Amino acid sequence: MRHIEIDLPPGASYRAGDHLGVLPRNGFDAIRRVMAHFGLDAGQYITIIPNSGSHTHLPIDEPTPLLGILGSCVELQDVASRDDLAILAKYAEDPQERAALEAMAGDDDAAHAAYRERVYDPNRSVLDLLEEFPSCRLPFEVYLDMMPPLRPRFYSISSSPLAGAEVCSITTGVLHAPARSGAGSYTGVCSSHLAHAPVKGTVFAFVRPPSIPFRPPENPHVPMIMVGAGTGLAPFRGFLQERATLREQNVPIGASLLFFGCRHPDTDLLYSDELADFEGKGVVRVERCFSDAAGQPRRYVQAGMLECADEVWDLLQHDAVVLVCGNAGTIAPGVRASLTRIFRDRTGAGESDAAAWLAGLQSANRLVEDIWGG
Repeated sequence: MRHIEIDLPPGASYRAGDHLGVLPRNGFDAIRRVMAHFGLDAGQYITIIPNSGSHTHLPIDEPTPLLGILGSCVELQDVASRDDLAILAKYAEDPQERAALEAMAGDDDAAHAAYRERVYDPNRSVLDLLEEFPSCRLPFEVYLDMMPPLRPRFYSISSSPLAGAEVCSITTGVLHAPARSGAGSYTGVCSSHLAHAPVKGTVFAFVRPPSIPFRPPENPHVPMIMVGAGTGLAPFRGFLQERATLREQNVPIGASLLFFGCRHPDTDLLYSDELADFEGKGVVRVERCFSDAAGQPRRYVQAGMLECADEVWDLLQHDAVVLVCGNAGTIAPGVRASLTRIFRDRTGAGESDAAAWLAGLQSANRLVEDIWGG
């Protein structure tokens, strides 16, 4: 896990809840694999001459360092598409390999199933497939044209400008794990780039407001119920910094309740000292939910909400805003289910009324989710 503080250039600003878009660089291990496969040299310059009038994300018509193109222009680890497989099949010289590639590139159900099993689920890139199908003599220029542009990665800013407008922070895990394909390891492009950035180094980044109103309420008297796990804590650190600063300025603030989920209290409790300090100052009450604490039953944030149902319900009766940050496939539906159960238990309402109540919270921006994945 990394806490990274970034000095903003003059004129740049942000608000609590904004995202930081980081323009990463591909790691040298991935670049070296490409160069080794195509027999390229790290000192080479190449000139890309377009053969059509369509827009390209690649530098054209002038000599450009190969390392610069592979490092900062293209995604090297994206999962290969079925269109990519069709191109690879055209260059496969072995009939069996060509047939295998074509079988995964087709439009029928069998082809879709084969593609999902052998390429999509194990997250295999074009380079992975070139190494698996060695008779595929794909020219480097075709390979380069197949690669999509390198995308920015977005992180929730984990600080508030009220605590320091010239600096913002982000909180990220560093992804390095066995590859889903079972061959070698997989390293996250941006998390690795950030982890290896030197102190006082340069990061290319920009501030982007969220597309949803995922911010602390403009009225600091409005209570907050915050729910997040792991790095989903990031924006809430900024929200609590904001409330703490307002409190220091003698501005009355509403009650805040944070449900924070992590695996183990000894290794994964992010910002533990800061959270304890916020609690000591009366800024927030933190309900810590551990999913892998020795000698304790697994406890997730949605279960923690049910165990604190009276407190949650009381805050909702005082117009609290519920803010959720985390995985779209786990935390978000779990929080919704806990909220509707709390509503039903305290009102005796049926499922349809509970669903309507939840929809009302969402339409009034009293249930706001900054979620990803699924």
